[in-house]
Amino acid sequence: MRTVIALTGILSLFYFNNAYSETSEFYGIVSKVSDGDTIHVLHENKTTKIRLSHIDAPERKQTHGRKSQKFLENMILNKSVTVECKMKNGKWYRGFYGRPICNIYLYEINSPTYINAKMIKSGNAWVYKSERNNPYLINLEKDAKDNKRGLWAIPSPIKPWIYRKLKK
Repeated sequence: MRTVIALTGILSLFYFNNAYSETSEFYGIVSKVSDGDTIHVLHENKTTKIRLSHIDAPERKQTHGRKSQKFLENMILNKSVTVECKMKNGKWYRGFYGRPICNIYLYEINSPTYINAKMIKSGNAWVYKSERNNPYLINLEKDAKDNKRGLWAIPSPIKPWIYRKLKK
């Protein structure tokens, strides 16, 4: 019961004060992990490429990029997940590259794992630049940084949004 209450509290941080408060939920199997913040989910015989909401993982060619991808693969590849996508005007909200923006949950032995938050807490992703005012996510990132987990073990890691600008 505590887990359900905690999960409800976490979700309220993301959606109650959000222009995209409407969500769509479905279940599927993760068939591919493209990088640390992009996955492919098989649902009803169709594969959908999905961007994990609230996070920005290192690019694959960036330092720690492959490790971030591998961490995500080890958690969810070929597993059944719950996908909760943001909606706008009755359709999936899509980000800059046209992918639906979604939260991913893994339920194993009655224990839910919020994958997006786990990527931040493990040090395998930053809080996305437009989400940097979310205290829950920032605290997860700070904890990973303070404990030098994942990319925070690297001296002066470059944020993915800066890395992408430098590579243009």
